[in-house]
Amino acid sequence: MDAAIFEAARGLVQRHHVHFDVREEVVVERDERKKIGYRVRLWAVVSGARILPGDASASIFGAALRELAEVVVPNEPGTTSVAVGNIHPMLYDSRVVPGADEVALDVLLLHQGGDGATDESEERCVKAVRKTLEALGAQQRD
Repeated sequence: MDAAIFEAARGLVQRHHVHFDVREEVVVERDERKKIGYRVRLWAVVSGARILPGDASASIFGAALRELAEVVVPNEPGTTSVAVGNIHPMLYDSRVVPGADEVALDVLLLHQGGDGATDESEERCVKAVRKTLEALGAQQRD
C-alpha cells in the first residue's frame, strides 16, 4: 500500500474511531463443527451526526467502512474468498465513545467460498488484515 493511501486510511480510522473484532466462521455438518473461515467486523463510531438505523448504509460512516475494507484486504488472498458485506441496517451502542452509536460492516474470509475447512491461506489472510488494521491505528475489541 502506498504512503498516500496509508495516510488516508489512517485518517479515516482516527476520524471515525474505527475498531474491529474477529470471529471464526463455523458450520455444523453431521454434528461436527467445521471452521470455514473468519468474519472480521469493522465498526465506526457515528459521532457528530444523527442518523436513523435504516440510513446507516448510505451514510458517510458506511462509506468510510467500505473504503477501509477495500484497503485492508490483501491483494493476493490465495484460496481465500473475500466478501465485503453490506452495512448492517441498525445502529449499535458504542463500546468506544459513551453515548454514541456505531455502524458495522462484515468482511468474510472463507476457504474457497465456504466449501472447505480453513487452511494456511485463511490464516495468512486474517493475520494480514489484523496487521494492517493495527498499523492504521484500529484496535481489536472482542
